[in-house]
Amino acid sequence: MTRRSLLVVALKQAARSECRFRVGAVLAKGSRVLGQTPNRRRNAPWIDFRHATFHAEEALIRRFSAPHGAVLYVARLDRRDCPALARPCSRCQDALRAYGISVVHYTTAAGAETLSLACE
Repeated sequence: MTRRSLLVVALKQAARSECRFRVGAVLAKGSRVLGQTPNRRRNAPWIDFRHATFHAEEALIRRFSAPHGAVLYVARLDRRDCPALARPCSRCQDALRAYGISVVHYTTAAGAETLSLACE
């Protein structure tokens, strides 16, 4: 699968999300998809609005193991179902780096970007 087709799979995962900000993530190595998930509710927003969801990246690394060389694809849909900025937050970047992910491809309103998570 190509980078574009894997981002399409991530967009389909984002469409499955029931959260306010709909984000999907796909873990792949080469052309093989190892895991995929949308962001998920952790608890009701009125209980703890700051920690009401698991980010898609966080939900993915909780469910699937990443072999060396795996790449993450993250996509977000806006209210009009158009791709939007899905760059992982700093907390997710730290978690992904610790997990062994060094490359993340993500959507933007203008297309796609790549983030390198080189070890510090």
